[in-house]
Amino acid sequence: MALDPANYCLSERQMLLSIHWWEKLIIGYFVPLLILFGFTGNIINLTVLLAPGMKTRSNILLACLAVSDMIFLVFMLPHAMAHYPVFAFSYYFRKFYLGNKMHLIAVLNWSSAAAIWLVLTICVERLIGIRYPLSVRKARSFHTYLLIFGIISMTGLLTFYNHFSYDCVMKTFCNGTQPHAICMPVDSPVWINNRTNPHPHLLRAYVRWSPHVNALFVVFVPIVLVVLSNAFLILTLRQRQKFLQIGTNSTTSARSADHATIQMRMEQKVTITVCAIVTCFTITQAPSAVVTISAGYVQLGHPDWQIYMVTTTTFMVVVGKSLNFVLFCLSSANFRQRLVTMTKARLVKRRTTRRCAKTRSLSKLNCGVNSTGTVLSSRRFSCDSLGATTLTTAFFSNTTTENGRKISKISVLKSKLPKRRAQSLSVDVANEKRRFIPLRQMRGMSEVNESLLPSTHV
Repeated sequence: MALDPANYCLSERQMLLSIHWWEKLIIGYFVPLLILFGFTGNIINLTVLLAPGMKTRSNILLACLAVSDMIFLVFMLPHAMAHYPVFAFSYYFRKFYLGNKMHLIAVLNWSSAAAIWLVLTICVERLIGIRYPLSVRKARSFHTYLLIFGIISMTGLLTFYNHFSYDCVMKTFCNGTQPHAICMPVDSPVWINNRTNPHPHLLRAYVRWSPHVNALFVVFVPIVLVVLSNAFLILTLRQRQKFLQIGTNSTTSARSADHATIQMRMEQKVTITVCAIVTCFTITQAPSAVVTISAGYVQLGHPDWQIYMVTTTTFMVVVGKSLNFVLFCLSSANFRQRLVTMTKARLVKRRTTRRCAKTRSLSKLNCGVNSTGTVLSSRRFSCDSLGATTLTTAFFSNTTTENGRKISKISVLKSKLPKRRAQSLSVDVANEKRRFIPLRQMRGMSEVNESLLPSTHV
């Protein structure tokens, strides 16, 4: 007689989504901190790399790498949350996590594969940029975006099998309060309750061979090419540096020597940053690649060793995704200078906005019309986005109508004139103001004498 899931309640141990202590320690406690740090750092990287004047070919590729790392960190967060009892026993979290776990893993593999090929592209682009500078200058931004689209599409196809490599059957226990799922490989010869595998042979063959193709073109080949291109990049950088030093010492023109020195330093800075990122990527990603390839061909004696290796290599991958901001700050003086400049500019803009708001509120209180209809002279401040303050005088800009509304004659003239003529009109008004009675001696007048305004033909 089959057991009715609605009448059976799972124990707390059966409800846990992770049991091993090492996995709970690494993925549950350390990974969330790295996710927070890495996501914040990659946002800062995007802010600097996509700033005006910074959109070079290398920076666009580095920005795409930051986006792929952010996607990886975001989709890694539910796996870290599953190690906490408050989420593991939650009905809605279990429904979401168990129903979409394989899709979350598929997106993780997709973003990781895209990051590997982006790193390879960055390394090769920098290598070509040093060896053949003219070819990089001729390259258009359209080619860069087309290359990025090709990488995303190719890696998406190579990792698409993860979405349906497992067939998960979800059931709800304990009167509909305990969702639980059992996942079986699609290519498994044995199915649940000793039934025949219901999936077609073509799908089973696709799922069976896709991990081998993925291990070859997403893990092994790009990692080897990244290591080789990084070695060639360092070697070419040293040769280029010696060549520029010899050319600088042998030249007789100080101008050409300075130009060669500046070029050498710029290329050296960019290449050092790329080398640091590629080296860190290789160190943190290579162990995971080895474990991924060996998992399909080598069977370990004790199952705990598999958990130790997979958890440790996953932690190293997350560390590599989170260290890009640190590498940028340590290896690129231009990045640090740009970051400090942008931070100071935003702080100054925020302070200026607050001051302008206070100035506008004070000007509204100080400027007004008394009971006799006299316009009280005061100074008005208008703050633009850069924080500049323009001083205008209410006496020469405002007149009082019968309804008590203020009409600006100068503003009307400016609206009818071109920009340059309007500016000249303001200058003429300022010159005329110096000829007549000072403003403080004219208080008490009920209206503006029109003869004081300069005669301007519109």
